[in-house]
Amino acid sequence: MPPKRARPKVLLFDLGGVVVRWTGIEELSKLSGRSIVCVKSELSASKIFQQYERGYGHADMFLRELARIFDLNHTLPELKTLWNQWVGAPYEAVTDVITALKADYITACLSNTNAMHWTHLGRYLDCETLFHKAYASHIIHSAKPNPDCYQAVLNDLQVTPKDVWFFDDTTENVMAAQAMGITSIKVDPAEGVVPVLKKFGLVA
Repeated sequence: MPPKRARPKVLLFDLGGVVVRWTGIEELSKLSGRSIVCVKSELSASKIFQQYERGYGHADMFLRELARIFDLNHTLPELKTLWNQWVGAPYEAVTDVITALKADYITACLSNTNAMHWTHLGRYLDCETLFHKAYASHIIHSAKPNPDCYQAVLNDLQVTPKDVWFFDDTTENVMAAQAMGITSIKVDPAEGVVPVLKKFGLVA
């Protein structure tokens, strides 16, 4: 729960598990027969994955790495389809809620993503229109939970950590933002961010 402090100037949202559904970790677990913890660990340990998430390298190189790590016998087009289909539609009412919040707050998204997902996401929403500012790891070349990633957003928006409330579904990302003085709230990916916004009185 956020500490009692002045209302935020900026509402900063993760995307997958917060604004749109993201089932990639679970699906990779099913396909590979490995635990969710193992899947996360394998991706984190992959230099190719980390580079692609930060905007370096080619999609085909990343997809081959995905197949190698998880022993997937798929063609590159099949892998691309799988990778993209794990990004789902927005949670119910979330786009209307965020649009309404733009009248009273600076709204922004900060997502660990990649060129394929960013393009695919356009099927569901236009981040440049939905938010005042959109920050994607592959564009700013930095990813959560690296402090430089959060600092890049603060610098660009010309605000301090105390001005920001941050919503993310990953504990590590929430804790890293908290360590910088950003009010950080963990979102349940089964529900998305709208229930949390209502809980803290940001929307009716």
